[in-house]
Amino acid sequence: MGIRLIVEVLASAPEALTHREKLLLVVLAEDANEDTRVTWNSVERPEVLRGAKVSRSQLYAVLKSLVSKGAIEKVTAGQKNGAAKYRIAKFPQSQCPQIPDTEPPSQSPETPDTEDPQRPGSADTEPDAQCQENADTDPSQCQGIRDVSVRESGTPTPLNPSTTTPLASKREGTPDAIDYGIPAEARPLVDGITAAGVYVRWPFKGNGWFPVLTLIAKSGVPAMVDHALKAAARADVESANYFLKGWRELPPMPAPGAERPQLRAVSGGYQPFRNPTDQSVYDEDF
Repeated sequence: MGIRLIVEVLASAPEALTHREKLLLVVLAEDANEDTRVTWNSVERPEVLRGAKVSRSQLYAVLKSLVSKGAIEKVTAGQKNGAAKYRIAKFPQSQCPQIPDTEPPSQSPETPDTEDPQRPGSADTEPDAQCQENADTDPSQCQGIRDVSVRESGTPTPLNPSTTTPLASKREGTPDAIDYGIPAEARPLVDGITAAGVYVRWPFKGNGWFPVLTLIAKSGVPAMVDHALKAAARADVESANYFLKGWRELPPMPAPGAERPQLRAVSGGYQPFRNPTDQSVYDEDF
């Protein structure tokens, strides 16, 4: 997942791109490899069309425009057994080391501070509102007006509640859950696979969880856990990315109210095999 590429596209993409072209470029960057900058999957996936808010016919028009503007380049064409691949171009950095920062170094050691009120030889121009000779004019501190932070009993409200206050004890009983960046909807899937003894990396971050959440809504956690355990039994799996292709091919969950088909009952019920009791059966000459 190209999170770094997404940030680069948002910060340094060509100014000539339209809003639709830049949105599609962000979607392609999310799917691209951060090292090679080449997309992994097909650009015709529903996730791409939905994320870029384009139809299939509009998709190729926007791709052609991105290629002409130098934002992407076509690496391989689409074939029967392979999807077309696109590489995200390298954009110039506006704050690269070769270009100095144009903001004046107002606080550098060679540039003195020009604010007169803060020089040692200049008097402070702020009114002496807090001098000993000037009384505090805040009404809440006057002796004739009661401080609203003090209850009628005369006991002030503590700034930091101790463990004996009801608020603090209530907070202690409900500690914040640690999610480690895993969405709540995906937590049953992660826990189910881990509890079964399959320990894999979950490299998804931020928007990278969207395909997993979409598949959970489509096929359900039990089916995805079952597929992952079967796949892990056949191969040495290190990352949850390995399961994505198989998860996409799982059927959707049954529609609400769907019932299992009725099985035809066998007459007489199931009868286990028993050896014949007639000894003559064993005495026949074969």
